[in-house]
Amino acid sequence: MNRLDIRLQALHWLFAATKPWLFQGLNSAQPFPNEDHVDWKVVGDLAYVHNVEPLLHWMVLNTDINANIPGWLKQNWERAYFGNFLRNEEYFETLKALLAECEKERLPIIVLKGPALMGRIYRDPALRTLSDLDILCSRNNLQRIVNIARRMGYAIMNDGDEPTAAHHVAMVQAASEMILEFHFTPYEIIQNHRKFMQLAWDRREWITVGDLQCPVLCLQMELLFNIAHLVQHQFDVSLKHYLDIAGLLVFFERQLDQDGLGTLLQDFGLEQAFSLTTEFLSTTLHFPHVSGAPRVNYEKSAQRDFDASLLDLLALLDEERLLDVSGLVWRFRMAFGNREGFREKIVYVIKTLVPSSGSLTNFGIQSASDAFRYSLRQLRFYCGRLAVTLMHLPKERQSNNKPSLAMERAAAKDRITRQLLRIARLR
Repeated sequence: MNRLDIRLQALHWLFAATKPWLFQGLNSAQPFPNEDHVDWKVVGDLAYVHNVEPLLHWMVLNTDINANIPGWLKQNWERAYFGNFLRNEEYFETLKALLAECEKERLPIIVLKGPALMGRIYRDPALRTLSDLDILCSRNNLQRIVNIARRMGYAIMNDGDEPTAAHHVAMVQAASEMILEFHFTPYEIIQNHRKFMQLAWDRREWITVGDLQCPVLCLQMELLFNIAHLVQHQFDVSLKHYLDIAGLLVFFERQLDQDGLGTLLQDFGLEQAFSLTTEFLSTTLHFPHVSGAPRVNYEKSAQRDFDASLLDLLALLDEERLLDVSGLVWRFRMAFGNREGFREKIVYVIKTLVPSSGSLTNFGIQSASDAFRYSLRQLRFYCGRLAVTLMHLPKERQSNNKPSLAMERAAAKDRITRQLLRIARLR
């Protein structure tokens, strides 16, 4: 069995292991893949990079599944569960302080993703990992909330493993390494930004998260936003984000306004992405198709190709990221196409090609030297990716000239991106 097949087998084991949580009591007898050849080290490595270790500890404690999981792996998952509980408590304290400060200043915000999903579907605060706190605010209030974060000891985050995003400002607290991301505009994949922001505020709901009352997106908008998050990152995200969506679909099957969801997906240009994602989850996790959502007409082979490519990508999530030229083209095309009006499109092109200190103020760039350092970081990022790519080029005259896992990963991501480019052309 080659290395990719070993990883795919481990990935399928993880999908099977998360089903007891997803279908609690509905489908208690979930078959596991043949464990005769399961590489438990690979299972452990993938569980770590996919942020599902706490969920697997829940599975071990709460089910009588006959799986021959090694004791050392169960101990790893137990440590991850309690470590995640402590880490999330820190994030909850930060969120509590932020909500209090925003209330004092009468600054409306919406809590996105992790905490909102924990309140809705996970319930146990240790089950879902938090890598940051995502907060939605209006562009007009961005500077005010950044100032609040500064008073809480946060500073603009300069370094990371991706170039600075155009839809949020990231801030970090040096001592705790906790990250806040303030989203002031929707993901670029979402069409009609003004309408999205208006609906986000008009349909805002309050839910209980731990001992906090948090303002969150309504259920349909929450699902839509999480689908957009997958697409924004070309589906190159950890398994926990797919389980977030599966949880919303399974736990709230009866509460979802299917007609309303279908309208939103069409309004914001996400119907094809939603169809690809939910078909993949339905096939992989074996739950019913979402009724009422818009059905997209494309060849069955397109869905099969997408499913196979996404499985490869998830199996190789911890491999080196190679330079993604088609992804750069897709992101630029998507952002350009979703800008409303000729003037906004031209402004976007200019700011992208010729970034200035004025156009980058949102990212803490307030001088020519700041702009120079920003450009240097961008250059360093892409040069780093280029160097890794050159190291993984196929070697000529090798008798066993098989692609590396990093190249397999890049090929899978490229196949997904090309499907996204076709979707963009269909628009």
